[in-house]
Amino acid sequence: MVNADSLTLIEKMGGHPGTVKVRFPGHLYNLIGDAKVEDQVRFLVLNLDQIINLMDSKEHMNPEQWKLVEYFLKDLHRQSSELKECVAQYQKPSHMESYKKKITRHFRTLKKSLKKEKYSSHAWEQIRRAVKTHLQRMEIIANNANKSLARV
Repeated sequence: MVNADSLTLIEKMGGHPGTVKVRFPGHLYNLIGDAKVEDQVRFLVLNLDQIINLMDSKEHMNPEQWKLVEYFLKDLHRQSSELKECVAQYQKPSHMESYKKKITRHFRTLKKSLKKEKYSSHAWEQIRRAVKTHLQRMEIIANNANKSLARV
């Protein structure tokens, strides 16, 4: 699931992300925390794919930065692929599809703010901060899902 490598890489990319405030859909993470494991895994996949889409902007980064981002994206792709294998095993579609629209909208807003600020270093700090927060919350959900599966 979400691993320490992703968090380490996102921290190496930025300057001082702790000083940048970013809107975050914490209420969605709270809702999904009480959902079935299947929905939690789908939520993780959705977020990983959204993060990959957001961060995949080679033309707007300096070459040194891109190397770290490239490693980061490879790690996220691997995690997403592994989780998609799990999702393929689930028979029923998700009953909590409302989060999908909201998460997609959240990441679209982040992408727009990045473009609006012309991919400035400040804008990238905001993105890194948001991604780091997502990864931290996703790690909690992944750990809870693992615990739920271990009990079965």
